[in-house]
Amino acid sequence: EAGKSSSGRFNVKEDVPKGLSRLIQHSEWLSRGCSVPCQNNHDYEKWSNVRKKNGKSKFVQHTTCRNDSGWESRVLVVDGADVQRLFENNFKGKILHRPSPTAYNWALRLGAKKYEAQTFADLEDEEDIWDFVSALLARSDVLRFQPWIAKDARNFIRLSQLPMQVDYDAFHVRRDGSIQGYEEEAGVDVIPFQEYLKTWERHDCSDKARIIYIASDDPGQIKEEISKYPVGDAGNLILPGVDECHGLRFYLREDSTSTEFMKKGSTSDCSIQYRRTISSVADLIILSKSSTFIIGEFGSGFGRLVRTFRAALNDFPGREEEGPVLVRDTRVVWGKPHPGPPGM
Repeated sequence: EAGKSSSGRFNVKEDVPKGLSRLIQHSEWLSRGCSVPCQNNHDYEKWSNVRKKNGKSKFVQHTTCRNDSGWESRVLVVDGADVQRLFENNFKGKILHRPSPTAYNWALRLGAKKYEAQTFADLEDEEDIWDFVSALLARSDVLRFQPWIAKDARNFIRLSQLPMQVDYDAFHVRRDGSIQGYEEEAGVDVIPFQEYLKTWERHDCSDKARIIYIASDDPGQIKEEISKYPVGDAGNLILPGVDECHGLRFYLREDSTSTEFMKKGSTSDCSIQYRRTISSVADLIILSKSSTFIIGEFGSGFGRLVRTFRAALNDFPGREEEGPVLVRDTRVVWGKPHPGPPGM
């Protein structure tokens, strides 16, 4: 039946894009204008079965399928783990290798101008290379939301009442599990909120409270931790032992990428799933645009994605000494200060 999932649980209008295309607009330069192969004889379940044959092999196998036109397509079917394995085993070394004429052409395909591609081909520092890739991705249309997603995300941001027209900072605080290595070092399984504040601490006094937006998977726990701090004369929180010019005003939504929000209804409820998706997209936008971004550690794919969209190529006169890429103020509470390859 047209528009019906293989499990028969829900119906989808025929003109609504399927899969990831419901969220983001597909970039034609990624597929060079080619359509998805073998759409009439391969559904998600069939492609998934093909992918499972990869197992945990170091190499991912190609398969072939026949299109309605009679032409055969050679297809590489992968999931996230396969992509990471494929990248580590086949592409990472090639991207980092210098000198490399391939790097120049690869940058052009990512949307670089000729002089930018030459800059990329001349880079030797690994972190500079990954930051340059991040900046190209952030500038490209790889992640361009569908109009209905962008509209609902904007409305969701307005509901948060966060004044985005003024300077603000943002924290990404995870509480959904222990952090590998942190418990052995610190004696606790999650990073205390106090450590985020220490990493953030500013020394530029102002009469106005500093606005901090918090995205967390457990906003209730974060509210409890925040409630332990004293309140200044203006009703803003202050840091213990610090002058009151460091007044803080926190913005925290109950449903901010929250697992608690998901517990309010069945996960099979499409409206709840959609609201959670919009909440995550809104958080991505808010965190990416913040003046200072504080993240506990880069074990979160969401946090690494935010960092990617905070990178920009350094085309600013007078800032040449700051390197080929500028990354908006991003601070890590614990662990490696650089996330490595974007998307990995």
